[in-house]
Amino acid sequence: MKKPLLSLLLWWAALSLSVCSAQSIIDVQLLDQINSWAEQSASSLKFTQAKSCETIQEMLKKYAKEQPRRMYDLNGWLMLYKSSVIKSMAVEEAVMEDDSFDFDTIDSSSTDYSTTNIQKAWVDEPEIIKTDWKYFYYYNSKTDKISIVQSPLDLDSAKLDPNKVKIVKEIAIPQWLSNVELFIQNERLTLIWSYWSSSWNTEDLFNGSRTILAIYDVSDIDNLKLVKFENLPWTYQHSRLIDNQLYVITQQSLNWYYWPKYNVNITKWLSSVEVTDKWAEVKKVDCSNISYVLPEDKELKLNPVFTIVTSLNIKDASKSPEVTALLSPTWEIHMSQDSLYLVSNFYTPASWRCPRWLVCVGSYYWGTTQTLIHKFKRNWLVLKYENTAAVPWSLLTQYSMDEDAQGNFRILTETWNNDQATNLYVLDKNLTLAGKLENIEPGEDFKSSRYIWDKLYLVTFQQIDPLFVIDIKDIKNPKILWELKIPWYSTYLHPLKTDWSKQYILGLWYSTADNWYWWVVNSWVKLSLFEIDYWKKDANDKISIKEIDSLTQWWRSSSSEALNNPRLFVMDKNFNVTLPLNLTEWKTEWQNCSISYDANGKETSKNCYPITKQSQNFVGLKTFNVTPENWIKETFAKNYLDEVKTNSRYLSNQRVGFVWDALYTFNPLFVDFIFPNNTSKLVHFDK
Repeated sequence: MKKPLLSLLLWWAALSLSVCSAQSIIDVQLLDQINSWAEQSASSLKFTQAKSCETIQEMLKKYAKEQPRRMYDLNGWLMLYKSSVIKSMAVEEAVMEDDSFDFDTIDSSSTDYSTTNIQKAWVDEPEIIKTDWKYFYYYNSKTDKISIVQSPLDLDSAKLDPNKVKIVKEIAIPQWLSNVELFIQNERLTLIWSYWSSSWNTEDLFNGSRTILAIYDVSDIDNLKLVKFENLPWTYQHSRLIDNQLYVITQQSLNWYYWPKYNVNITKWLSSVEVTDKWAEVKKVDCSNISYVLPEDKELKLNPVFTIVTSLNIKDASKSPEVTALLSPTWEIHMSQDSLYLVSNFYTPASWRCPRWLVCVGSYYWGTTQTLIHKFKRNWLVLKYENTAAVPWSLLTQYSMDEDAQGNFRILTETWNNDQATNLYVLDKNLTLAGKLENIEPGEDFKSSRYIWDKLYLVTFQQIDPLFVIDIKDIKNPKILWELKIPWYSTYLHPLKTDWSKQYILGLWYSTADNWYWWVVNSWVKLSLFEIDYWKKDANDKISIKEIDSLTQWWRSSSSEALNNPRLFVMDKNFNVTLPLNLTEWKTEWQNCSISYDANGKETSKNCYPITKQSQNFVGLKTFNVTPENWIKETFAKNYLDEVKTNSRYLSNQRVGFVWDALYTFNPLFVDFIFPNNTSKLVHFDK
């Protein structure tokens, strides 16, 4: 049968090819591959424990028909998670050796070029720009291409050559995509994105969201080779890459509203497409191995969400993907070399007791948002489901979680009730509670955190920002060592260096100010350097922690994308921090006055307040040298305001970094390399 989204993708291909066919450096293999689709095919999804696809369809259709009459009940809802793991049947031949390594031992980039700032060593995270030092691979949202830019760095001669900087290749991809992200490793460029199929209609069990995975051999840039192409089910959520092993997580909820009225085909959306340059194989989905548990109680309400993890080897395209699935939503993930944790926040309006089959931190939960954790053991491509646990309250970010070298899982959650607070829970390898520290700083918002060795650094905020140092060496008894109260709040904490008993941490902060309504709003961008001395203690046996320096950048509404996306934080081995910055100033243009007069026309009172106007003064990059000896010093700045002011939508879309002693910035409009002698090589993408 014809692919339901073929006509849309043919249109994408035709439009993109008409625009760029005249440019010989544009690679169109990906568009050609999409253009050549003729059949709906599927990779080897394997399920467990159902009799047939028809059985599942009837079960879900019956449930959807009764859905409007159902009410929430947590016991019935959580039963779904514990019992609905869909496991891959293939088993990898080799057994992975234990070679875990903590990020905590890394102080700064140890290479001669900047890479994506990641949370866990050897576990790469996706970004829209990647480099292998020879080339930069950049997804340009303006041109809808992957631009490949030659690097000025020659490691063999230890020289920088500005004349080498140029766009050597562009990969045309379909337009109107979302969540486009890249990996580069071992001469393999991996592209991942989501798209919405216009072929979706109310007769489908799911909506038309799909995920595309394309892998290129880039060993010869002039002759790129598309070695693998996958059309995966549903919406792209997360991905990680460990030593050629790629893990792509997609997710989809069911279309309950119209579905009970129609006949549906569950295999249509539980399928994927695997295409190489040599063959395309069509396989039917085997539903006889799917497992599920849906409560029969008609008073229960359930909204099933499928999560699928597709694992494949990017270096060896001949190996078929492994597929692991879970009938449960995934909001955030944490991955180490040993384990994958799929984590979601879930809400229940009523209080509930822990079911017998679920691992719970407590026996009783209040009706509010809680956190659910599913743990999988990693054995190369194969992920083995191990356990599920419920933790009170809601998760903040991926940096709220960490697995230590012994396999203990640490997680921070935030209480949402009349008194906000932060809670730390330590779970052992089986996800059972080992230790906890609850109700940290009541009334404060949880803002940022970082696990470094056996310590946790935590920032909360209301009006004054406490930086907590928490000892988690004894997992059964975590304890607060000390806290430092200062104004403003941090969104990201980065380990700078360790010097005997002292730990230095750099914080990226928002300073705050009161607006005209006395509300606290974000203002300046701030860098802070902290020194924590574990040997120096006061009379109360508390450690020494102090802010030894700080530096702010301009005025209210200034920002850096690194504040919200830690992957953009860049620091070299000499502790030079380079940040993308968007800085503004507010200037008083006039005053608005209210004047009162008496009966004789004489002025009796006058109240004036300034009328201010925001002006964009800086869009570019700045570099700061950060050391305990010399503190924080701004060493370089370059402003691109004149380049981007006529294209305001690109004012904040920047990526910055370094290659050797040169700095660079990528923007959808241009790429610029700045060399030590202050010469610049700027190349526009649309010229």
